[in-house]
Amino acid sequence: MEIDKELHDRLVYARGVAKGKRTLDIGGRGMPPAPKQVRGPLTFKKVDPSQSTFAKLYRSIGEGASEYKILDARNEPDVDFPLNLSEKGCIEKLHKIIADYRPEVIICMETLEHCNYHFEAMNEMAIAVKEWGCEVFITIPNNYNWILNYLGWNHDHCVAFIPDVSQRFVGRSDLGKHKVTFVRCFQKYLWYWRLAYAASFFQPFSLGFHVRPGK
Repeated sequence: MEIDKELHDRLVYARGVAKGKRTLDIGGRGMPPAPKQVRGPLTFKKVDPSQSTFAKLYRSIGEGASEYKILDARNEPDVDFPLNLSEKGCIEKLHKIIADYRPEVIICMETLEHCNYHFEAMNEMAIAVKEWGCEVFITIPNNYNWILNYLGWNHDHCVAFIPDVSQRFVGRSDLGKHKVTFVRCFQKYLWYWRLAYAASFFQPFSLGFHVRPGK
């Protein structure tokens, strides 16, 4: 497994992988469109989550792709393939979706830690890599980062990952039979995440894996 020595923003990295290619985003349901009320310095104001920096940057992934489809457990209007990867029979359905759509890129960010069938899902992605040269970009949260743990962002995860374990997790799946690059990621799009990165003793927020055909 190769190791990328640079630190990347996972959304920017994913956008680069998907640019100009037919992309399947697993777990990539769009941001909720409804505004919400938040308290400002002097009064209440409406904030639209769909216009946040994160939402705009995430949308740019699909905007740069030649074609972009979303697979997600939530059956919402912007989800092209509703599928829960924790339910019985989901892997057979995932196999059919991937085979029918034939993506050139599969993105799966901050999703596998929520799924019961995470290992099986990676094996299905590996079939796409082998059969028609698909690229795969996966990210999973880094549970070595104490700030993420303190904020409780891992409260609904069914499994925890640290760098060494995550590399074995991906490497022992069928994805490991191909060229895998380990990519350290954190959110660069807001200035204060850089402070959080330093405060976490320079632990990445996400552990990324870019899989390409070959070895």
